[in-house]
Amino acid sequence: MLASLPSCHYQFGHGELAERYRTISVPYVEGDLDGYLTSEIIKKISSSGAFTYLPLDGELCLKVKILSIKDRNIGYRYDRKKNHQLKHAIIPTESRATLAAEVTIFDAGKNEIIRGPIQIQAQLDFDYDYYKVEQGVNVFSLGQVNDVDSARDAARVPLDAKLAELIVEYVVNSW
Repeated sequence: MLASLPSCHYQFGHGELAERYRTISVPYVEGDLDGYLTSEIIKKISSSGAFTYLPLDGELCLKVKILSIKDRNIGYRYDRKKNHQLKHAIIPTESRATLAAEVTIFDAGKNEIIRGPIQIQAQLDFDYDYYKVEQGVNVFSLGQVNDVDSARDAARVPLDAKLAELIVEYVVNSW
């Protein structure tokens, strides 16, 4: 199989940082309430083979700050009455979640920024049934979690993983 990489200056292997530094530390991501994004970044750095992860005192320090997490409706369907006839109103059935973070790479020994700050964002589309709830409980009850909330929470895990992958790709392959 032959691959062609036209004038994009792509080089196989790791970027300049991996040639100059061997270790990297990742402090807790600012705004990462459950720690999953921090964990995913560390896991992906470790599996990249470009750097050795150290909890403290790495030659590089990767600082990440969550800037925003948003979702917006992108898919709709007509609502139905109890007898299954269509209403004139539409309801959302699909959303796109966007997670944005600011990424900065420091030379820890010199305490100077060597890359960034740069904004990196990941997006993920997810579906849900707006009115579906377990055991037929009224979705409008106070405190009731409906399928929208459950789907949003479930989408956060792969969204964090996707953002972590993009961040590590930036760190490993930056020239």
